[in-house]
Amino acid sequence: MKLPSMIKGWLNTTITPERLLEHYVSTNDEKYLTLLVEQFNLSIYHYLISLSDKETAEDVLQTTWLKVMKVQSLTTKHTNVKSWLYTIARNTLIDELRRQQKWQWQALEAHHLNCCSPAQEFEMNDRLASFNFAINQLPFYQREAFIFQQEGLSIIEICDVTNEHFETVKSRLRYARKNLKEMLGTPHEQ
Repeated sequence: MKLPSMIKGWLNTTITPERLLEHYVSTNDEKYLTLLVEQFNLSIYHYLISLSDKETAEDVLQTTWLKVMKVQSLTTKHTNVKSWLYTIARNTLIDELRRQQKWQWQALEAHHLNCCSPAQEFEMNDRLASFNFAINQLPFYQREAFIFQQEGLSIIEICDVTNEHFETVKSRLRYARKNLKEMLGTPHEQ
């Protein structure tokens, strides 16, 4: 027996992240924050650790959630909580990297690729290790855009998080893929 669509909606108890944030801000009830953390903590941590070391990623993740906890009111309608959380994490990471004096002020065109692929350079057969090494060789902005896309953000969402133009993000993604192909080679190359 099929349920009418109206009744199906009554049985769906999942709450959108936007509603969770609204409920948290209006009630200050930690259960709503806990649900947000459960939903986004791992993906934000993956983003942060992809751009920094373990200790920095853990510190920035904690600071990000502390900043979310301090939100007193929603002045603007958060249409995409995921983008909003990534924006907080990104800005916090950049601030921390600047504080540690590890921030890269590197133009995309100024980045030169190594002459050898990571597999040749380290004599590794493990493609995943080579891939991770290659990602770490990308300039910060290319790596960031690529990781955001791997985390499931659309180009529009990446634009919102990074406060960049659509064409800039597309260009960064294109250069990231091009550079990864050059560093890794194709699977058929020997």
